[in-house]
Formats: sequence, C-alpha cells, structure tokens
Amino acid sequence: MSLDSLPRPRVVAIVPARRASTRLPDKMLADLDGEPLIVRTWRRVLSASLDAVLVATDDDEIAAVVKGAGGVVVRTGPADNGTHRVAEAARDLAADVVVNVQGDEPLVSTDTIDRIVRGLCDADGVGFSVSTGAAPLAAAEAHNPARVKVVTDRDGRAVAFSRRAIPVAGPWSVHVGVYAFRAQLLRELVVLPATANEVAERLEQLRWLDHGVAIRVVAVETPGLSIDTAEDLACVRAIFARARGASPGVG
Repeated sequence: MSLDSLPRPRVVAIVPARRASTRLPDKMLADLDGEPLIVRTWRRVLSASLDAVLVATDDDEIAAVVKGAGGVVVRTGPADNGTHRVAEAARDLAADVVVNVQGDEPLVSTDTIDRIVRGLCDADGVGFSVSTGAAPLAAAEAHNPARVKVVTDRDGRAVAFSRRAIPVAGPWSVHVGVYAFRAQLLRELVVLPATANEVAERLEQLRWLDHGVAIRVVAVETPGLSIDTAEDLACVRAIFARARGASPGVG
C-alpha cells in the first residue's frame, strides 16, 4: 500500500517514530513478542475508529519494518518533537482531524483514541481545536514527575498541566498523551514561539495554553503505558507474554 493509494480521509492517525532515544536507544525496533515496538503500536492504533493510520519517521530501518508489516510510511526530516513530525507528515493530507499517538505506546487503548477523537468532533467539542485525555491518578503517583498532571474547569477545558502534584490537595488526574487536532490548528501550533512555562516544565502543551489555545480534556479509563526505559520494556514484554500464555523471554 502506498500513500497515493489512500482514500481522502477525514480522521487520520499519525504515529511519529524516531531512532534516537536517550534513555532507551533503538527502542522503536525493540522486539515485542516477535515484532518491533513501532509495528506493535501501529497495529494497535489500526483497531481504533479511524480512516487511516500512518507512521511518520526519518529513519530507514523504522520505515522498512513498518512497510514490511503492510503499513504506510510518511518520510519526514529531523523534527524537534513528535508534534512537529506529525505536522510535517500531515502537511499534504486531506484530513480534517489529525490524531497523534506516540510510537512507544503498544498498549494504547483504542477506546481512549476513539473518545479523544469524539471529544473534538461531537457537539461539546465546538470551540475547541485540540482534544486530549485524562485518567484518575493514585495518590501514590501524584508526586512522580514522570506523571504529568492536568487540571480542568467544569467544561472540560484544560487550565494547567504540571509535573508537580496539582491541585495540591487532589484528587489528581494524569494526562494521557494522545491528541486529536483540527488540521489547520496543527499547522499553526508548530510555529508558535516557546514560553517560559513550557521551558520550566518541559511540556509543549503549556506553550499552547500560554498562546490561548483551548484544549478539551476528556475522561478516559486508563493512562496506558509508554516505553521509556529498559524496565518499561521488560514490563510490556511480560504483558505480551502473559497474553499468549507463555513465559516472558529474555533479550
């Protein structure tokens, strides 16, 4: 299948994937029960209610394994982050909504993806140009800086994101890093200048808030599990092994 053969989609998911990773080199090619991580994530996203699912990368080997599995690849140049890579890949697509699902989430819930897309497209999504998700967070995880917390108003509009425990007294919600963008907004987001809040927290969505972008946050049941470290990879490998009734392998 080639990009040219795709129908003109309305909702397209783009999975950004890069080769370099500081904490876990070559993680996109790491084996998960017989297939590379990026292929597992792509297959998972295929199960959501979308018109097309593409992988965006600047790496030859990532592109080769995705194409070998039957996937569609959009080649990009180097990118500052996943949002910039997705925006470049979406530039020539006739899509109304572009969904960004990170390539290191092979267990992402398809229900989560569907809810976030509906959150942008349903009647309550009028006035919003981007939607994302949040799930309940246990108190034991509230002070974990790897868990990004989000606070919303009564209309489901994001008020703040932080690696700190906000609100101080709880209850806490963890941000689920799947985004649905209106295509025009996505093109505008990637040229916005950085802000002090974004730099301090290392969270690009704070740049959007600082520039007045309305972000809708919908409730989802599970935050999912991204693979950032060798320990994460071992955990996900064990989950895949249990799913097929076998013992987790080594390697």
